[in-house]
Amino acid sequence: MKIQGLIFDLGHTLIELPEEPEALRQEMFAAALKALRSHGIPVEEAALVAAVEHWMGLRYGRWKEDWREYPLVETFALALGELGYKELSREVVREVVRAFLTPQEARWRPFPDTFTTLEELHRRNYRLALLTNSGDADHSWRLIDRFGLRRYFDPIVISAVVGWRKPHPALFLGIAEAWRLPPQAIVVVGDLLEADIQGAHLAGMRGIWAAMGAEPMSSPNHARPDAVIHSLGEILAVLSQWENGG
Repeated sequence: MKIQGLIFDLGHTLIELPEEPEALRQEMFAAALKALRSHGIPVEEAALVAAVEHWMGLRYGRWKEDWREYPLVETFALALGELGYKELSREVVREVVRAFLTPQEARWRPFPDTFTTLEELHRRNYRLALLTNSGDADHSWRLIDRFGLRRYFDPIVISAVVGWRKPHPALFLGIAEAWRLPPQAIVVVGDLLEADIQGAHLAGMRGIWAAMGAEPMSSPNHARPDAVIHSLGEILAVLSQWENGG
C-alpha cells in the first residue's frame, strides 16, 4: 500500500541532545535547588537528588508494564513530600520542574537535515504527525516552538497530555483515525525500538528506526524495524524504495 503519512518522534529523531549526561544532570539539579531556595525551602542537594531519582525510578520504571505517563510535576511533588514539603503549591512545584528542565532545553538542537527533510516530505504531500513521550507537556511545546516545528505537524500528540506513552497502539491508531487513513498507509519514525518501532507494529504500521546515536540501542522485546536510517534525509530514499516495490 502507498505510504501517505509519517508519524515522527521528537527527541533524538528530529532534534538531538549532545552527550554530557553527568554534567547536565548536575546542572539540572542545581537549577531545581536554586528555584526551591528562592521560595525559602532549604533542601539539601544530596537529599533532593536521591528523592527525585528514587521516585523517577519507581514511576518511570512502570511504563514498560502499563504504558502510562507519569508527569514530572507529580514525581517532584512526591519527592518533595518525602522530604517533608507536602504542602507546596502545584505552581511552586511546576516552577521547580521548569528550572530543572531549562538546562536540558538549552542543549537540544535540530539535526542538520531536519528542516530540509520535512520540507521535502511536505512537497511530496505526505501527512505528518508528531508523537512524543514526555513527562512535561510545557517542556515539549517549548522545544517544538523554539525550533519552529509546529507548522509541519498535524496532529501533535504529547504523552503528558493524553496520559499514555508509546508503544500504546491507541496513540498511533488515533492519528490514523484523525487522518482517515488505514494503518498500512502510515510509517513511524523514531529512535526507540521498544517505544516507536514496537508501537508502530502493534498498530499495524511500518517502523523506521532513526539510529543516529553513537551506540545501537537494545530492545528487550526484539522489535525489528522495517528500515534503519542514520540521518533523517535517508527517509526519502526508503520511501522511494517502498513505493517502487522494494
